[in-house]
Amino acid sequence: MNILFIGGAGFIGSNLVKRFSSDKNYSIFVMEPENANISRLQDCDVTIFRTSLNDIESVTNIISKNRIEIIVHLVSTLIPGSNYNEYVREFKDVIFPSIELMEYCAKEHIKFVFFSSGGTVYGNRNNVQPFVETDNMEPISYYGWSKQMLENSILFKHRTQKLKYLIVRPSNPYGHGQNLYGQQGLVAVAIGKLLNNKPVEVWGDGSAIRDYIFINDLAEIFYQLIVQDVSNEAINIGSGRGYSVNDVLAFLKIISKCDFRIDYQNVRPVDVSNMVLDTSKMKRYINLNLTPMLEGMSAFYHEVHSLKDHVKS
Repeated sequence: MNILFIGGAGFIGSNLVKRFSSDKNYSIFVMEPENANISRLQDCDVTIFRTSLNDIESVTNIISKNRIEIIVHLVSTLIPGSNYNEYVREFKDVIFPSIELMEYCAKEHIKFVFFSSGGTVYGNRNNVQPFVETDNMEPISYYGWSKQMLENSILFKHRTQKLKYLIVRPSNPYGHGQNLYGQQGLVAVAIGKLLNNKPVEVWGDGSAIRDYIFINDLAEIFYQLIVQDVSNEAINIGSGRGYSVNDVLAFLKIISKCDFRIDYQNVRPVDVSNMVLDTSKMKRYINLNLTPMLEGMSAFYHEVHSLKDHVKS
């Protein structure tokens, strides 16, 4: 089976590609723009195309010539803190071309798989009751809104043109390949600050709760969903358990044996206070013992710490 990962060189995409590359039943193709960093794929047996999503003619030519049967859409230029002008660019470069691509997939009977965001599409909740897939989508950030728009577009194309789809809503993934010096991903950013002897910045008082999932687990769950050909569903992918920001940083202090400084900043209006995913639907399809938070964080920390020591030597 031929599968194309659009945005497959990023943190999540590269880990998915690595998992699928171990299965010889799949021929893996990745599409990234010319300026994208593809170093995460250097050890993977994949065919890479240097094309932007907004060049829809080139994209459809790639799909046609390589007889792509499944498209996995991972592209987003936004983060939860993105502003309106950044959203406008996202609409032009990602959202509208994606809708055109859905149109093409519906006509050619190609399965369209979309990575949404379980952490932002549901919006805010004042308690820790887990979000189920049937809950209303009420995002409070442009990032979440962009994901909701694409989800609604997928459902429209399914109703009107029988588009075969799968929507996955992952919680907060962390682990191998995550950017230590980016603007999102608490675990990775905190480790990056620690390794550079800088305080860890926290928006709010650290009580905000999130659902975290180790990237290896996310990749395995997604692989199993694709192998089973789960279709025309929206599925949460997470641990089903919440940890506060302060919990996560306490874990990091235990793992690193370092009492780093935490710099608490004013809370941002785009950040939800509580987000835990109900994973009952996921468990109907998946049989997997998830990696405990402390174990996953420890593996990630020691991996990047050893790489830093290797660079120094």
